[in-house]
Amino acid sequence: MELLLLVFLLLAAMSAAVESITSTAVKTGCQERCGGVDIPYPFGIGPGCSRHGFELSCVSNGSGAGPIAVLAGTSIQVTRLSVEPAESQVMLPVGWQCYNTSQPTRTYPDWSRAKTEMNRGGVYRISNTHNMLVVLGCNTVGYTESLRSEGGAYSSTYYIGCMSYCNNSASAQDGQCAGVGCCHVDIPPGLTDSSVNFRVYDHTGMVDYSPCDYAFLTDRTNYSFRRADLIKMDKNRNVPVWLDWAIRENGSMSCAEAKGKPGYACVSVHSECVDSTNGPGYNCKCTAGYEGNAYAPDGCTSK
Repeated sequence: MELLLLVFLLLAAMSAAVESITSTAVKTGCQERCGGVDIPYPFGIGPGCSRHGFELSCVSNGSGAGPIAVLAGTSIQVTRLSVEPAESQVMLPVGWQCYNTSQPTRTYPDWSRAKTEMNRGGVYRISNTHNMLVVLGCNTVGYTESLRSEGGAYSSTYYIGCMSYCNNSASAQDGQCAGVGCCHVDIPPGLTDSSVNFRVYDHTGMVDYSPCDYAFLTDRTNYSFRRADLIKMDKNRNVPVWLDWAIRENGSMSCAEAKGKPGYACVSVHSECVDSTNGPGYNCKCTAGYEGNAYAPDGCTSK
């Protein structure tokens, strides 16, 4: 009888431990939330709580409104995390350059390229399906660029941008972003970090209604053009950007290469591997009829 009781208690303890991982998908003893954001594995806060490249920090936001989650080693705020689909949402700055009436053809030193390096572990790519590049201004070209190329006439493999123009304060219209005061363009897959650049054109006669140019990557559903933004947009504004993430260790192996190798990430029963659609590497998902976190032991449970 005592032996049966001991076995029962042991099984109950094991079941509770599994349930702890299954329901939260967080390593035992690791922080589950920060600033209203759930932290599912492979993400984690603190030593031993995340997979390499998925480290986060929980820090004060400086306004007394409570902590925020950021990509470790950066000030980039994380607002959403998802394991399936494999996406993260972060807040990135706006790039800008400004003119004045005495120097309508020059911007230096009044500019910002909004450069952010979020990819120290190599796991992130800027989502080409969720984001767009937006450029505001009345005589400007704004663009972003890919990874540095090896050889060739230009320093990058490709550039993505658009031109915005307007010759008076009334020509731009709220909600319209088709080249008059505002333009936008799709981005290709494979972008790793974020920065924007501008071509400098003469702003003589335009400074009163378009003193600055702006460019930023953002969620397609986030921004609707307002003519008032030409006159004054908050230079310290941060906008939401979606990132795709994948397991990109050991030379960014595909599923076929990673299966059976040490460190293979799809550890749950009823999980499967899928190759990344944005850059090299792979992701894990629960098989049909199951849901949860395929990166955690027993993380996939029956629907």
